[in-house]
Amino acid sequence: MGTGRWGGAALATVLVVAPGGAGCGRSLGAQGNREEGGVVSVSSTTAPGAPRTGMVWIPTGVLRAGSGVDEVPREADAELPGVEVPLGGFYIDLLPWPDEVGAIPTTNVSREEAARLCDGKGKRLCSELEWERACKGPDNARYEYGATFDPHVCNAGVAADTAARHPSGERTACHSGFGVQEMHGGAREWTDSTWSRGTAAQREAGLGVTRGGNDVAGELATRCAFARPAPPGSRSPATGFRCCAGPRNDAEVALAVTTGQPFEKTVHPARSSPPLDALGGQSCGPPLAPAPCSLSRAWTWRPAPNVELSLAGGCLGRDPNARCAMAVSRMMGEREEILAQVDTGREIPEVVLVEGMDRRIRVRGADIHGQYFREIVFTYGRVDVREVH
Repeated sequence: MGTGRWGGAALATVLVVAPGGAGCGRSLGAQGNREEGGVVSVSSTTAPGAPRTGMVWIPTGVLRAGSGVDEVPREADAELPGVEVPLGGFYIDLLPWPDEVGAIPTTNVSREEAARLCDGKGKRLCSELEWERACKGPDNARYEYGATFDPHVCNAGVAADTAARHPSGERTACHSGFGVQEMHGGAREWTDSTWSRGTAAQREAGLGVTRGGNDVAGELATRCAFARPAPPGSRSPATGFRCCAGPRNDAEVALAVTTGQPFEKTVHPARSSPPLDALGGQSCGPPLAPAPCSLSRAWTWRPAPNVELSLAGGCLGRDPNARCAMAVSRMMGEREEILAQVDTGREIPEVVLVEGMDRRIRVRGADIHGQYFREIVFTYGRVDVREVH
Protein backbone atom coordinates (compact mmCIF):
# COMPACT_ATOMS: atom_id res chain seq x y z
CA MET A 1 0.00 0.00 0.00
CA GLY A 2 1.19 3.51 -0.69
CA THR A 3 1.83 6.17 1.89
CA GLY A 4 0.41 9.69 1.97
CA ARG A 5 1.64 12.95 3.41
CA TRP A 6 0.90 16.64 3.25
CA GLY A 7 1.51 18.34 -0.06
CA GLY A 8 0.48 20.89 -2.65
CA ALA A 9 2.16 23.52 -4.81
CA ALA A 10 1.61 27.12 -5.70
CA LEU A 11 2.37 28.68 -9.06
CA ALA A 12 0.85 32.08 -8.35
CA THR A 13 2.31 35.42 -9.27
CA VAL A 14 2.32 37.58 -6.15
CA LEU A 15 2.41 41.35 -5.81
CA VAL A 16 2.47 43.06 -2.44
CA VAL A 17 2.51 46.83 -2.23
CA ALA A 18 4.83 47.84 0.58
CA PRO A 19 3.54 50.27 3.18
CA GLY A 20 5.01 53.73 3.32
CA GLY A 21 7.24 54.36 6.28
CA ALA A 22 6.93 50.88 7.80
CA GLY A 23 10.10 49.58 9.39
CA CYS A 24 11.33 46.03 9.35
CA GLY A 25 12.15 45.71 13.04
CA ARG A 26 10.10 43.52 15.37
CA SER A 27 9.19 44.03 19.00
CA LEU A 28 6.66 42.54 21.37
CA GLY A 29 3.23 44.13 21.50
CA ALA A 30 1.01 45.06 24.39
CA GLN A 31 -1.07 42.40 26.08
CA GLY A 32 -4.77 42.89 26.62
CA ASN A 33 -6.08 42.75 30.18
CA ARG A 34 -9.64 42.36 31.40
CA GLU A 35 -10.46 44.43 34.50
CA GLU A 36 -13.30 43.96 36.94
CA GLY A 37 -16.69 45.17 35.76
CA GLY A 38 -16.02 44.08 32.18
CA VAL A 39 -14.02 47.18 31.22
CA VAL A 40 -11.27 46.31 28.76
CA SER A 41 -7.98 48.20 28.67
CA VAL A 42 -4.39 47.67 27.64
CA SER A 43 -1.10 48.65 29.17
CA SER A 44 1.78 49.44 26.86
CA THR A 45 5.19 51.06 26.87
CA THR A 46 5.68 50.64 23.11
CA ALA A 47 2.56 52.39 21.79
CA PRO A 48 2.94 56.06 20.78
CA GLY A 49 1.11 58.33 23.22
CA ALA A 50 -1.44 57.14 25.76
CA PRO A 51 -2.92 53.64 25.46
CA ARG A 52 -6.37 53.50 23.87
CA THR A 53 -9.07 51.88 25.97
CA GLY A 54 -10.12 48.50 24.63
CA MET A 55 -7.37 48.38 22.00
CA VAL A 56 -4.07 46.54 21.60
CA TRP A 57 -0.99 48.16 20.06
CA ILE A 58 0.55 46.09 17.24
CA PRO A 59 4.15 47.24 16.81
CA THR A 60 6.05 47.83 13.61
CA GLY A 61 7.31 44.53 12.28
CA VAL A 62 7.32 41.97 9.49
CA LEU A 63 4.29 39.81 8.65
CA ARG A 64 4.90 36.46 6.98
CA ALA A 65 1.77 36.79 4.86
CA GLY A 66 -0.22 33.74 3.83
CA SER A 67 1.36 30.30 4.26
CA GLY A 68 4.31 28.49 2.76
CA VAL A 69 3.58 26.21 -0.16
CA ASP A 70 4.57 23.22 1.97
CA GLU A 71 2.20 24.11 4.81
CA VAL A 72 -1.17 22.46 5.25
CA PRO A 73 -4.01 22.92 5.07
CA ARG A 74 -3.74 25.71 2.52
CA GLU A 75 -5.76 27.41 -0.23
CA ALA A 76 -3.24 28.08 -2.98
CA ASP A 77 -5.57 30.37 -4.95
CA ALA A 78 -6.43 32.60 -1.97
CA GLU A 79 -3.24 32.92 0.12
CA LEU A 80 0.14 34.53 -0.36
CA PRO A 81 2.99 31.99 -0.22
CA GLY A 82 4.53 33.11 3.06
CA VAL A 83 6.09 36.33 1.75
CA GLU A 84 7.52 38.89 4.15
CA VAL A 85 5.58 42.17 4.33
CA PRO A 86 6.78 45.04 6.55
CA LEU A 87 3.95 46.79 8.39
CA GLY A 88 3.90 49.92 10.51
CA GLY A 89 2.41 49.93 14.00
CA PHE A 90 -1.33 50.30 14.59
CA TYR A 91 -4.05 49.69 17.16
CA ILE A 92 -6.72 46.98 16.96
CA ASP A 93 -9.74 46.28 19.14
CA LEU A 94 -9.18 43.64 21.77
CA LEU A 95 -12.56 42.00 21.03
CA PRO A 96 -15.11 42.06 18.21
CA TRP A 97 -17.45 45.08 18.12
CA PRO A 98 -18.81 46.39 20.45
CA ASP A 99 -15.51 45.38 22.11
CA GLU A 100 -17.07 44.65 25.47
CA VAL A 101 -16.69 41.61 27.70
CA GLY A 102 -19.99 39.75 27.90
CA ALA A 103 -21.54 41.47 24.87
CA ILE A 104 -22.90 39.52 21.91
CA PRO A 105 -20.77 40.55 18.88
CA THR A 106 -22.59 42.77 16.40
CA THR A 107 -23.37 41.02 13.10
CA ASN A 108 -25.71 41.53 10.11
CA VAL A 109 -23.88 44.69 9.07
CA SER A 110 -22.56 45.66 5.65
CA ARG A 111 -18.96 46.74 5.24
CA GLU A 112 -20.03 50.39 4.93
CA GLU A 113 -22.09 50.17 8.11
CA ALA A 114 -19.16 48.60 9.95
CA ALA A 115 -16.81 51.33 8.70
CA ARG A 116 -19.25 54.01 9.80
CA LEU A 117 -19.50 52.58 13.31
CA CYS A 118 -15.71 52.49 13.59
CA ASP A 119 -15.45 56.05 12.29
CA GLY A 120 -17.91 57.21 14.96
CA LYS A 121 -15.37 56.07 17.59
CA GLY A 122 -12.42 57.72 15.86
CA LYS A 123 -11.31 54.39 14.42
CA ARG A 124 -11.38 52.57 11.05
CA LEU A 125 -11.72 49.09 9.62
CA CYS A 126 -8.48 47.11 9.49
CA SER A 127 -6.84 46.06 6.24
CA GLU A 128 -6.75 42.30 5.77
CA LEU A 129 -2.97 42.15 6.26
CA GLU A 130 -3.16 44.24 9.44
CA TRP A 131 -5.78 41.78 10.68
CA GLU A 132 -3.52 38.85 9.79
CA ARG A 133 -0.53 40.33 11.61
CA ALA A 134 -2.60 40.94 14.75
CA CYS A 135 -3.70 37.29 14.59
CA LYS A 136 -0.29 35.73 13.90
CA GLY A 137 1.49 37.63 16.63
CA PRO A 138 5.21 38.41 16.87
CA ASP A 139 6.18 34.84 15.90
CA ASN A 140 3.97 34.61 12.79
CA ALA A 141 2.05 31.61 14.12
CA ARG A 142 -0.29 29.60 11.89
CA TYR A 143 -3.10 29.83 14.45
CA GLU A 144 -3.24 32.65 16.98
CA TYR A 145 -2.32 30.17 19.73
CA GLY A 146 0.46 28.33 17.86
CA ALA A 147 1.45 26.07 14.98
CA THR A 148 -0.79 23.05 15.67
CA PHE A 149 -4.56 23.05 15.32
CA ASP A 150 -6.48 22.63 18.58
CA PRO A 151 -10.27 22.89 18.18
CA HIS A 152 -10.78 23.50 21.90
CA VAL A 153 -8.81 26.75 22.24
CA CYS A 154 -11.16 28.87 20.10
CA ASN A 155 -14.13 26.46 19.95
CA ALA A 156 -13.35 25.78 16.28
CA GLY A 157 -15.41 23.53 14.04
CA VAL A 158 -18.78 25.22 14.59
CA ALA A 159 -20.87 26.98 11.94
CA ALA A 160 -20.02 30.69 12.04
CA ASP A 161 -23.59 31.97 12.42
CA THR A 162 -24.10 29.70 15.46
CA ALA A 163 -20.73 30.56 17.01
CA ALA A 164 -21.33 34.30 16.55
CA ARG A 165 -24.09 34.29 19.17
CA HIS A 166 -21.72 33.54 22.05
CA PRO A 167 -20.79 36.46 24.33
CA SER A 168 -17.33 37.98 23.92
CA GLY A 169 -14.67 37.15 26.48
CA GLU A 170 -15.70 33.55 27.14
CA ARG A 171 -12.76 31.97 25.29
CA THR A 172 -9.96 33.40 27.43
CA ALA A 173 -7.28 31.12 25.92
CA CYS A 174 -8.15 32.22 22.39
CA HIS A 175 -5.75 35.11 21.89
CA SER A 176 -2.77 35.93 19.72
CA GLY A 177 0.79 36.56 20.82
CA PHE A 178 -0.04 40.27 20.85
CA GLY A 179 -2.99 39.63 23.18
CA VAL A 180 -5.80 40.24 20.66
CA GLN A 181 -8.72 38.04 21.67
CA GLU A 182 -11.24 35.83 19.88
CA MET A 183 -10.25 36.52 16.29
CA HIS A 184 -11.60 33.03 15.65
CA GLY A 185 -14.38 30.98 17.15
CA GLY A 186 -17.13 33.52 16.54
CA ALA A 187 -18.26 35.68 13.62
CA ARG A 188 -16.18 36.48 10.56
CA GLU A 189 -14.95 40.08 10.47
CA TRP A 190 -15.04 42.70 7.75
CA THR A 191 -11.81 44.32 6.60
CA ASP A 192 -11.62 47.35 4.30
CA SER A 193 -9.62 45.40 1.68
CA THR A 194 -10.82 44.39 -1.78
CA TRP A 195 -10.61 40.76 -2.92
CA SER A 196 -7.68 40.84 -5.36
CA ARG A 197 -7.24 37.23 -6.34
CA GLY A 198 -7.82 35.71 -9.76
CA THR A 199 -8.51 37.23 -13.14
CA ALA A 200 -9.04 40.92 -13.88
CA ALA A 201 -12.78 40.27 -14.21
CA GLN A 202 -12.87 38.65 -10.78
CA ARG A 203 -10.95 41.54 -9.25
CA GLU A 204 -13.25 44.07 -10.90
CA ALA A 205 -16.24 42.47 -9.19
CA GLY A 206 -15.36 44.60 -6.17
CA LEU A 207 -15.78 41.91 -3.52
CA GLY A 208 -14.69 42.70 0.00
CA VAL A 209 -12.52 40.55 2.27
CA THR A 210 -13.57 38.98 5.57
CA ARG A 211 -11.18 37.34 7.99
CA GLY A 212 -11.47 35.12 11.04
CA GLY A 213 -14.68 33.57 12.34
CA ASN A 214 -15.49 29.89 12.49
CA ASP A 215 -16.51 27.00 10.25
CA VAL A 216 -17.14 23.28 10.43
CA ALA A 217 -13.82 22.93 8.54
CA GLY A 218 -12.06 24.33 11.58
CA GLU A 219 -8.50 23.26 10.78
CA LEU A 220 -8.65 25.15 7.48
CA ALA A 221 -10.88 28.12 8.26
CA THR A 222 -9.54 29.15 11.66
CA ARG A 223 -6.00 29.76 10.44
CA CYS A 224 -4.79 33.37 10.54
CA ALA A 225 -4.10 33.27 6.78
CA PHE A 226 -7.63 32.20 5.81
CA ALA A 227 -9.77 34.75 3.96
CA ARG A 228 -13.21 34.80 2.36
CA PRO A 229 -14.68 37.12 -0.30
CA ALA A 230 -18.06 38.76 0.27
CA PRO A 231 -20.10 41.47 -1.52
CA PRO A 232 -19.46 44.63 0.54
CA GLY A 233 -23.17 45.41 0.74
CA SER A 234 -24.10 41.99 2.09
CA ARG A 235 -25.24 41.32 5.65
CA SER A 236 -24.92 38.01 7.42
CA PRO A 237 -25.48 36.64 10.94
CA ALA A 238 -22.02 35.08 10.51
CA THR A 239 -20.22 38.38 9.80
CA GLY A 240 -19.29 41.16 12.20
CA PHE A 241 -16.20 43.35 12.59
CA ARG A 242 -13.62 44.92 14.85
CA CYS A 243 -11.84 48.25 14.39
CA CYS A 244 -8.27 49.44 13.97
CA ALA A 245 -6.79 52.89 14.60
CA GLY A 246 -3.73 54.82 13.56
CA PRO A 247 -2.28 55.35 10.06
CA ARG A 248 -3.44 52.61 7.72
CA ASN A 249 -0.82 50.31 6.18
CA ASP A 250 -1.08 50.33 2.37
CA ALA A 251 0.08 46.73 1.85
CA GLU A 252 -2.51 44.61 0.03
CA VAL A 253 -2.80 41.12 -1.43
CA ALA A 254 -2.70 40.78 -5.22
CA LEU A 255 -2.61 37.13 -6.22
CA ALA A 256 -2.66 35.76 -9.76
CA VAL A 257 -4.56 32.50 -10.12
CA THR A 258 -3.52 30.02 -12.80
CA THR A 259 -5.41 26.98 -13.98
CA GLY A 260 -4.80 24.35 -16.64
CA GLN A 261 -5.85 20.96 -17.88
CA PRO A 262 -6.70 19.04 -14.70
CA PHE A 263 -4.95 15.86 -15.77
CA GLU A 264 -2.77 15.02 -18.75
CA LYS A 265 -0.23 12.43 -19.76
CA THR A 266 3.36 13.58 -20.18
CA VAL A 267 4.37 12.38 -23.64
CA HIS A 268 8.13 12.89 -23.34
CA PRO A 269 9.20 12.88 -19.66
CA ALA A 270 12.35 14.92 -19.27
CA ARG A 271 13.52 13.65 -15.90
CA SER A 272 13.62 10.52 -13.78
CA SER A 273 11.03 9.55 -11.22
CA PRO A 274 11.77 10.19 -7.54
CA PRO A 275 13.29 7.27 -5.59
CA LEU A 276 10.55 4.65 -5.10
CA ASP A 277 10.37 2.74 -1.82
CA ALA A 278 8.77 -0.33 -3.37
CA LEU A 279 11.73 -0.55 -5.75
CA GLY A 280 14.32 -0.39 -2.99
CA GLY A 281 14.90 3.33 -3.41
CA GLN A 282 15.53 3.01 -7.16
CA SER A 283 14.63 5.92 -9.46
CA CYS A 284 13.23 5.13 -12.88
CA GLY A 285 14.94 7.07 -15.62
CA PRO A 286 13.35 8.43 -18.82
CA PRO A 287 12.07 5.83 -21.32
CA LEU A 288 15.41 5.51 -23.13
CA ALA A 289 17.43 5.30 -19.92
CA PRO A 290 19.42 2.11 -19.32
CA ALA A 291 18.33 -0.63 -16.95
CA PRO A 292 17.56 -1.48 -14.23
CA CYS A 293 14.44 0.74 -14.22
CA SER A 294 13.05 2.92 -16.98
CA LEU A 295 10.20 5.34 -16.57
CA SER A 296 7.11 3.86 -18.20
CA ARG A 297 4.41 6.37 -17.25
CA ALA A 298 4.26 10.09 -16.32
CA TRP A 299 1.42 12.58 -15.87
CA THR A 300 0.75 16.16 -14.74
CA TRP A 301 -2.06 16.66 -12.23
CA ARG A 302 -3.58 20.06 -11.41
CA PRO A 303 -6.08 19.29 -8.65
CA ALA A 304 -6.69 22.95 -7.77
CA PRO A 305 -5.82 26.42 -9.08
CA ASN A 306 -2.15 27.31 -8.54
CA VAL A 307 -1.30 23.66 -7.85
CA GLU A 308 0.69 21.43 -10.23
CA LEU A 309 1.84 17.95 -9.25
CA SER A 310 3.86 15.33 -11.14
CA LEU A 311 3.15 11.59 -11.24
CA ALA A 312 5.77 9.15 -12.50
CA GLY A 313 6.61 5.49 -12.16
CA GLY A 314 7.98 2.36 -13.70
CA CYS A 315 8.99 -1.23 -13.09
CA LEU A 316 12.15 -2.94 -11.87
CA GLY A 317 12.88 -6.33 -13.44
CA ARG A 318 10.78 -8.32 -15.89
CA ASP A 319 7.66 -10.45 -15.78
CA PRO A 320 6.72 -12.52 -13.90
CA ASN A 321 8.85 -11.01 -11.12
CA ALA A 322 8.66 -7.32 -12.01
CA ARG A 323 8.06 -4.81 -9.18
CA CYS A 324 6.30 -1.61 -10.15
CA ALA A 325 5.53 1.65 -8.34
CA MET A 326 4.78 5.33 -8.86
CA ALA A 327 5.11 8.58 -6.91
CA VAL A 328 3.31 11.92 -6.63
CA SER A 329 5.73 14.81 -6.29
CA ARG A 330 6.14 18.54 -6.75
CA MET A 331 9.04 20.86 -7.40
CA MET A 332 10.17 23.12 -4.56
CA GLY A 333 12.57 25.34 -6.44
CA GLU A 334 15.30 22.98 -7.61
CA ARG A 335 14.27 20.26 -5.16
CA GLU A 336 11.68 17.57 -5.87
CA GLU A 337 9.50 16.64 -2.90
CA ILE A 338 7.66 13.31 -2.77
CA LEU A 339 4.10 13.66 -1.47
CA ALA A 340 2.82 10.09 -1.86
CA GLN A 341 3.81 6.69 -3.29
CA VAL A 342 1.80 3.74 -4.55
CA ASP A 343 3.14 0.21 -4.92
CA THR A 344 1.42 -1.14 -8.05
CA GLY A 345 2.86 -4.63 -7.63
CA ARG A 346 3.27 -6.38 -10.98
CA GLU A 347 1.26 -3.79 -12.92
CA ILE A 348 2.85 -1.02 -14.97
CA PRO A 349 1.48 2.17 -13.31
CA GLU A 350 -1.73 3.36 -14.94
CA VAL A 351 -3.58 6.41 -13.61
CA VAL A 352 -6.91 8.03 -14.52
CA LEU A 353 -8.77 11.05 -13.20
CA VAL A 354 -11.92 10.11 -11.32
CA GLU A 355 -14.75 11.44 -13.48
CA GLY A 356 -16.11 14.76 -12.27
CA MET A 357 -13.52 15.03 -9.48
CA ASP A 358 -10.39 17.03 -10.29
CA ARG A 359 -9.04 16.38 -6.79
CA ARG A 360 -9.15 12.57 -6.99
CA ILE A 361 -7.25 10.15 -9.23
CA ARG A 362 -7.30 6.34 -9.40
CA VAL A 363 -4.24 4.08 -9.73
CA ARG A 364 -4.33 0.46 -10.94
CA GLY A 365 -2.08 -2.26 -9.55
CA ALA A 366 -1.92 -6.06 -9.56
CA ASP A 367 -0.61 -8.87 -7.39
CA ILE A 368 -1.00 -12.66 -7.29
CA HIS A 369 -4.66 -12.22 -6.32
CA GLY A 370 -5.49 -10.01 -9.31
CA GLN A 371 -5.96 -6.30 -9.96
CA TYR A 372 -6.52 -3.73 -7.24
CA PHE A 373 -7.03 0.03 -7.15
CA ARG A 374 -5.90 2.92 -4.99
CA GLU A 375 -7.24 6.47 -4.97
CA ILE A 376 -5.04 9.51 -4.43
CA VAL A 377 -6.98 12.41 -2.94
CA PHE A 378 -5.92 16.06 -2.77
CA THR A 379 -7.52 18.09 0.04
CA TYR A 380 -6.29 21.67 0.57
CA GLY A 381 -2.67 20.67 0.11
CA ARG A 382 -2.86 17.24 1.70
CA VAL A 383 -2.23 14.18 -0.51
CA ASP A 384 -3.61 10.90 0.83
CA VAL A 385 -3.60 7.39 -0.63
CA ARG A 386 -6.74 5.31 0.08
CA GLU A 387 -7.76 1.76 -0.63
CA VAL A 388 -10.66 1.17 -3.01
CA HIS A 389 -12.87 -1.71 -1.90
